[in-house]
Amino acid sequence: MGRKVSFKLEGGVLESEIVKVDRTKLYGTSKRIVYDTNKGECGLSDLYKGSIILPRGSIGQVLIDDSGNSVSRSELIGFNHQGEKVEKVPSIFSIENNCKKVDIDDFLSSSIKSIYQLVINEDQIDTWRKYFTNDEVYLFEFNFREDYEGDDAFLISNEEGFFISVGKTNEFEFLELSNISVEDTDDNIEIEEDLDFSMF
Repeated sequence: MGRKVSFKLEGGVLESEIVKVDRTKLYGTSKRIVYDTNKGECGLSDLYKGSIILPRGSIGQVLIDDSGNSVSRSELIGFNHQGEKVEKVPSIFSIENNCKKVDIDDFLSSSIKSIYQLVINEDQIDTWRKYFTNDEVYLFEFNFREDYEGDDAFLISNEEGFFISVGKTNEFEFLELSNISVEDTDDNIEIEEDLDFSMF
């Protein structure tokens, strides 16, 4: 049984497991297999410094300081663009996620990078539907693991179930004819006469 996420919706608290929806589950997968001249299956390798062949898994990523010493992620401290220390955003599994009702346009103007489906027990379906009678959209901060920056997450529903769409909200500035200005950079622009082909 997987971990459950707690959602605080307009005074009520509901829980559900979540499962990531990806293309492989929707459309299946394909695999390309390469064989050598002896019909043996080939494996991927990394080419190091142009001459050294390293099998997959031979290279790992580590964090190092200015002196070249390895640094654990638990020792890292986050700072914002103003140089101020920031606290970590907790994981969605460790807190009650406060969901705020937002307009559908906020969801439609966002950039979505991943989707999760809620796995809800049959006896809880009707309770969940009470919060989505008018196709409501709820916004909360999403962080699968504790980190310094969370994503925007939209809790939505359709006839197939309940979903979390994770991404970033975009703030578009819409222009109207009344506030579009065209600057004239040259007051001495000469308008040439219409081209007359009889000149050639």
